[in-house]
Amino acid sequence: MAAHDDCVIRPATLADLDGVHALEKACFDIDAQSRRSLRYLASRAQADFLVALDGACIVADAVVLYRRNSGVARLYSIAVGASARGRGVASTLLRECETGAQRRGCRVMRAEARLSNLASRGLFQRAGYRENASLPGYYAGRDGRREDGVRLEKPLT
Repeated sequence: MAAHDDCVIRPATLADLDGVHALEKACFDIDAQSRRSLRYLASRAQADFLVALDGACIVADAVVLYRRNSGVARLYSIAVGASARGRGVASTLLRECETGAQRRGCRVMRAEARLSNLASRGLFQRAGYRENASLPGYYAGRDGRREDGVRLEKPLT
């Protein structure tokens, strides 16, 4: 368990599903994870699912996916609620994800971000990630339009 400021970061449990689902809906208006998907991720053996708590309230979460026999981890999702933004919680959560991936023997962490999500791209840039691929039409957008994304990567050393 890690701590940041007045937040505690720990693995998610099935008891966290209501709080995580509410956070997803608050952070992602288009592509929020369903409760069913979150349940699967929280109980899946090939993933790390972390939550950041401010008191008893879940204010951020992150999911890292792993493939057997691969040295590459994929940061599948990171969500930070409005009350935790600007406090360094996302950076601490990202470092915890990287540490977990290193413990599993991964040498690289990858992630994707919407081209328009400057806050997310800035977080990754400050953490040492490099944008290494353009992803045309990668994300669902409003009104049936697709939105471009970028792939990011960082060596874990």
